[in-house]
Amino acid sequence: MWSWLAEGTVLMLAAAVFLPGQVLALQGFGISPTQQEVTLAPGGSTSGQLTVINDGDTDVTYHIYATDYGVKGEDYEGVFTSPAGSTNATAANWFTLPPGNFVVKARQETTFNYTLTAPKGATVGGHYAAVFIQTIPPAHAGAAIINRVDRIGSLFYITISGALHEHGNLLPLTVPWLQSAPPIAADVRLTNTGNNHFLVQGSAQLTGLFGNKAGNAVQWRGEVLPGTTRRFALALPESAPIGVFKVSVAVTYLGHTAHQSHWLLLVPRLTFIIVSATILLLLVAAFWVLMRKLRRAPAQ
Repeated sequence: MWSWLAEGTVLMLAAAVFLPGQVLALQGFGISPTQQEVTLAPGGSTSGQLTVINDGDTDVTYHIYATDYGVKGEDYEGVFTSPAGSTNATAANWFTLPPGNFVVKARQETTFNYTLTAPKGATVGGHYAAVFIQTIPPAHAGAAIINRVDRIGSLFYITISGALHEHGNLLPLTVPWLQSAPPIAADVRLTNTGNNHFLVQGSAQLTGLFGNKAGNAVQWRGEVLPGTTRRFALALPESAPIGVFKVSVAVTYLGHTAHQSHWLLLVPRLTFIIVSATILLLLVAAFWVLMRKLRRAPAQ
């Protein structure tokens, strides 16, 4: 969230949230679709529409603009930057969008057209941008008041065709061997060493010591951008407070499916401390008894 102070009015810009494949709404204000895959040849062009949705009770004024899209860290924190590079390097400059401000009436929706044109010298591979709609607060005179400014957007995964190198690796499954409470935590990580993004889909299942299924399977999906490593943090439900379990995952990416598994011990922290302390005391007592017997044994 960004905030700034200008002429006695505080403007708060809500961070964008993306739900692939769904209509995205923020306090009655939404856009659809939220994600698009586009393939273009260098110099190629395509056109489309985005829908602005107002489920609120008041009219909304907004404007439209594009930014570059990237990610930071393995948890894929979105980074949305204004174009600063050349047209070949920044996909946000490839959009032709309607200028000016627009109004979507309460309980209505409207559409706007866009054109996406790749330059002839566009680099082969993946390019990423976001088209935002951002609300414009009403003008107020006199005393300072608080206005909320929301922005919400659609991600564009753009592939420039040519000699695509699509390659990635599934890293070892990470599961802490000792966990104190459900849900069971596990991390699936993939790295993209190619020049284009790829889709990852996976499922995870928790099983007991004798192979019985424990809890419902967890499924996930997401894109992995080139030159990055993405972590999918899993939380597997389990009702039992204690036990030995195995996490098994099936991960599909780049046309094949890989399987991984890892064992863990689920035990409450207090129980673990008590059991560990008891075992330690028993070992100390056994050692003490052994040493007493050795001292009492007659010399040969």
